[in-house]
Amino acid sequence: MASLIFSSSIVKADEQQGNREKVEKVLEQAGKLHETITVPENSHALEGQEAARKTMEKFQSPGFQEKLRCEMERIQGGNPKQEQVKTINKDGVLAVQESVYLFLSSSMPEPMMNRYLIDVSRTGEQRIVPVLFGLPQGLEGKRVNADYISRVMQADPGCRDTTEAPCQRLAVPLKVNPELFARYNITEAPALVYDNGQDSWSIQGEEELAYLLEKIGKAANNPTLDNISARLRGGQ
Repeated sequence: MASLIFSSSIVKADEQQGNREKVEKVLEQAGKLHETITVPENSHALEGQEAARKTMEKFQSPGFQEKLRCEMERIQGGNPKQEQVKTINKDGVLAVQESVYLFLSSSMPEPMMNRYLIDVSRTGEQRIVPVLFGLPQGLEGKRVNADYISRVMQADPGCRDTTEAPCQRLAVPLKVNPELFARYNITEAPALVYDNGQDSWSIQGEEELAYLLEKIGKAANNPTLDNISARLRGGQ
């Protein structure tokens, strides 16, 4: 089972330098006050919780989310060609209130990632959304991230880019959203979640997308997911 990678590079280098300088000043002040302050036994735990809360607030802030969205659009928009591979159905069959999230991780082998993304594209379902917790190198390694996205989004895994003939890329809306991982308590990837607007069902395991759709369709008593699974298998 592939494990998730939680990207720690969520701020720019200059912000990190500024934060380090602030921390050094705080530590210096704390040293001077050491003899006059009584520290409760659980102070480190409380500080850790507060730091985690502030980090999540920063990530969820509109400014940071917009920055992350722009970076993902820049990476995906820079691909040579984007094309939807041959789909199984032309029109979406999931209702507006329904959502299917395919949780993936950059720690998964790239061929596996590519296979999942190709299958998502083949369903033709706009409401089946692949989700990453974070980019492989956060927002810092733009070149590494772009190369990674370019590889896993190839419509033909065996294709090799050339200047004269760049490979086609999938027109799949790969999202970066750690909040969704927390909302559905996803701790391992790959995992599939179906949400009908009122309840949700999830399944984790390194299985083909058709299998995951079939199992979660039966659990949720949803024939639509069963149909998508059957068509996906029939189109192979």
